[in-house]
This record gives sequence, structure tokens and C-alpha cells, in this order.
Amino acid sequence: TRRTLATHSLPGAGGVQPLASAEGECAAFERAAAPFRALVAAATNLFAERLSSSLRARAPLLVAEDGTEFNSLHDVSTAGEHLEHFHAYTRATPSSHGPASPPTIDLHTDQGIFIAFTPALMVSATGEPDAAADAGRFEVGLADGSRAEAHFDPDSLVFLLGDGIHQVLPKDAAPRLRAAPHALSAPPTGAGGARAWYGRMVLPPKEAVIPASLSENRKTFGTLRAIMVEATLGGVEDPEAMSLGCSAPDLRPTHRELSACEAGTIFCWNRCMNTTEDRGVWYGVSDEICAEQGKLLQCTDVRGHIYNSSYDRFGDYRPNCAEPDAPHVNSDFPKLPGYPTDPEVCDQEAWDAFSATDGFEFSTALGPRGKLMWNVVEGEGGPAIESKMAYNGLFGYTSWGLRNNALGAGKNGMQGAWVAMALPGDDYTLTGGLNLSLPGSILPYQIDEVHSQFRFWKGSGQLDSAANQGRNGEPIPTVPDTLYNKSIHATGCFSSMSFTASVLGEEAITIDGSDNVIWAANVENAYVESHGRSNRGIVVIEWRTGATEFRDYPPPPLPAPP
Repeated sequence: TRRTLATHSLPGAGGVQPLASAEGECAAFERAAAPFRALVAAATNLFAERLSSSLRARAPLLVAEDGTEFNSLHDVSTAGEHLEHFHAYTRATPSSHGPASPPTIDLHTDQGIFIAFTPALMVSATGEPDAAADAGRFEVGLADGSRAEAHFDPDSLVFLLGDGIHQVLPKDAAPRLRAAPHALSAPPTGAGGARAWYGRMVLPPKEAVIPASLSENRKTFGTLRAIMVEATLGGVEDPEAMSLGCSAPDLRPTHRELSACEAGTIFCWNRCMNTTEDRGVWYGVSDEICAEQGKLLQCTDVRGHIYNSSYDRFGDYRPNCAEPDAPHVNSDFPKLPGYPTDPEVCDQEAWDAFSATDGFEFSTALGPRGKLMWNVVEGEGGPAIESKMAYNGLFGYTSWGLRNNALGAGKNGMQGAWVAMALPGDDYTLTGGLNLSLPGSILPYQIDEVHSQFRFWKGSGQLDSAANQGRNGEPIPTVPDTLYNKSIHATGCFSSMSFTASVLGEEAITIDGSDNVIWAANVENAYVESHGRSNRGIVVIEWRTGATEFRDYPPPPLPAPP
């Protein structure tokens, strides 16, 4: 359980804000805390100044909408809001039987540019500090995936870089700084006791515009932070909110403050997830259920590896019962045979020959590595599209389909979309991916309207864990195979899929008009997982004329005016 006194400091004179309540004991606490807060503010300013002097980075680092420039990290720090929290944690003594408790909060990075905090201090029921008492284990995730325990002088002020440092500093800044993932294992506090902690998080200036390298929407940090807070309170993931508090290039959300999860939840994928059912997905685990199996309740990927935010930002993570000696995520999924490809063999001349458009009237680029070519033909039931998608890379999967243009469709219209996908094997499982010794396939699928992972797709053949659809544990329905004249061609360098269709599953291609065509490819593994930011996009195609407009990922459609 955590109790918090929260406040903040704004830039400029008079920026130190009072605590939420100034009555009774809180008023006395505020008077006692004032010199402490002033001391931390001075130390924070000095830290930012010294760190700025040691950096070599192009100026300005950030620019406000009115043209105001923030040329140094010190400028950014002094112009941003500083969030301040006084936390008091209490934790009951665990039972003497069963496996050891997992970390209270597993590896995560903070949203801010950096955080200044005091080492935790145990206090008794009477409020007396006990500097000799164990205040818990604080671990830092290293770049190689291992962890190191940190020991602090009780009179020190600790500075820890957050993910915001990657938003502010350009990639060529030197020396290269790294946000520090950290984990906490808090001890029992005893009857009436508590674990006290103070932290000051430095945010970017709210009026500064997020650099174009991180966001195409050119919003300010303040605007996106407001979107993120609204999305978090509403329990709805917003694409803009998801990009705040994350480093480039793989924008994922990060933990905003050191907080404990309530009973029945676990800190997983940078938020507290319900271990029974979370956002419509059934997990059905708990500390007690896992203990009966001789396991620990953990946040794991599909392989049963424990979540490690210092290494992996993409993935399919969930509350799970894990073996006590389960490893932390410190590697990607196994790569495809032959990865990476040989550039001397897979050169431009070889690609030009493989992706030649002979026999096709129309073609368009799919980003820098792909090509879609087509003819409008008379098919089995009328006009149809004869297509071929070629991609420069190994064959993990290739796919194109029809964007879901419904208002509010998630992931820029990907969720709920009908697609055709070519897979290099069969018998897909979460832990093993595709069996590459079996023949591949080209089939239509519908991406789930809420969950992006392949295991939720209509047509995937997986057991459904979407509890809100009332069929938990049953196979997800199949879809009609509306594709014909299908073929796959894959080499040690490139791959292509060909088929003819007028309908993808249950969505008709607008042959006499135009479609927003989404496309994606995976060139690294056989787990039918993330395509990454560079192997996907949207292109508008007018099928009968060949006119195209490459849009990458445009914003979702806006509501019609009243």
C-alpha cells in the first residue's frame, strides 16, 4: 500500500508549489519540508548544469511553438515542471511457506529526463527513523540484460536518468547517455511502520515541441502529457499518448513514477495489469495459483522469459506463472536461418531482377524495401486484382490488406482490418512460432479490433483468450479463403507472395475506386510478431488507373462536422 503527498515546482520565481493540504499535521510537514525541497532544487540545478557542460550536442535541443530555444540540457531542466512525491509504503509480512516474493516493482524506466531521489528510510509506528533497518533491494538493469544491486549512502541524493533524456538529446550527442532501468524489492514494514521515500522528476518544458524524429504530429510535450494522462485514466491506449515517455525509435510507454500495484495486479509491460482479466484478455493467474504449481507470478513474454524493460520494448507480455529460475528477457526471438543476409549476394542487381514488374500493368513502392504490383483481371466471379508483393529481406511474413477506416479504429486503422498474409511455415505456437519444416500458406485474416498480436486474429486458429467475447478457451473462428492462384517464392535474400482476389476474407476490394492499403513484413523471425517501424505503411491505390499516394501512417479519420 502506498500513501502519497504530491506537489510540484514550476519554472521561474515563485514556482515552488505547496502540498495539496495545508492543515494540521500536513501544515507542519510542509514547513519542515520547505528547506529540504529547496536543497534538492539547488542540487538538481547544479546536476543539470554540470551534466550540460560535459555534453557535446547540437543546439537548440528543443524549440517552443513561439520560437523560444532551449540550447542546453540545463535550459531544458530549468524550464520544465518538476514533479515531487513523498511516498510512504507499507507491506505486510509474507507467509512462511511457498516461493519467495517477486520484485515489488520490476525493471522499468521513468518518464522524466532524470529523477533525483533520496534513499528509502524505514520508520517505526511512532515516526522514528531507523537508518539501520533494511529498506529493500534496489537493482539497476545493465545494457547486457544483467542486473546490479545499488547501495546508497543514507545521506546522499541519487540522480537517475529517465527515458526523457532520449527525447531531448539528439542521437549524435556525446557521450551517449542511457536511461537506467531499475527494480525494487521492498521489505515488510511491520505493524504501523512504513518505508519513506522522496523523488523529484524533471520533465521537458511543456511548451517545447517534440522533435520531428520522435513524432510526426508536432505536438508539444505538455499537450501529449495531457493526452497520456487522459488515456491512462480512461484505460484507453492512445497512439499519441503511447509515444510520450518513450525513447526513439521504438516508441513504447514507460513507467511514470515509482508506484506499487494493488492486490490482484502485477507491474507488467510498464503498467499494473490485472492478473485475472485485463482489458478484455483472460489470464486467470494469481500468487496462490502459481504457488500451487511451485512457480512465481511474473510478467513474461510468450517464451516464459521475465520482462526486462532495459532490453525489450516490443513483445507480447502478460501475467504468467513462471519457473523460479526463469531467465529475464535478454535476447530477441531466434532469428531466421541466414539472418542477416549477405549484402554481396543480396545486392541491388539481384533485387531488381527478383522484383521485376514484367507481366504487371501497375506497381508501387512499399517503403524503401518493398514493391506491390497488380493487374485488374476478370476473375472467378467478376473483376479481381491479380497481385504480387515482393520484399527485400528474409521471409518471416509478408502481408497487405485493407485499412479499417471506421472512426476510432486503433493503430491507425490496423486493428479490425482485413489482410492477406503469407507465412513461411505452419503449426504456429506462442512459444515456438512457426514450424518452418512445414509448407507455408497465404490466407486472409482479420486483425482483432482491440489486440494486435497474431494470436487474437480471426483466422489464426488459436484458442481465444478474449474474455470479453465470451468464448475463452475456444478456437477463434476461421474465415473463408477468398484467395486463389496463390504462390510463394522465397530465397536467401528476398520473398514474394502472389494471389488473385476480389475480396479479402469478408472485405471487398474497391476495384472501381481506391483503397487505403496497409502493408507489413517481418524479415527477422518466424514468430509472426512485430514488423517494427520501418517495415510497414499505408499507400492509397486507385486500382484501375494505377494512381498511388504513399501515406506511411496517417492519423485516424476525424468526426464529420456537425
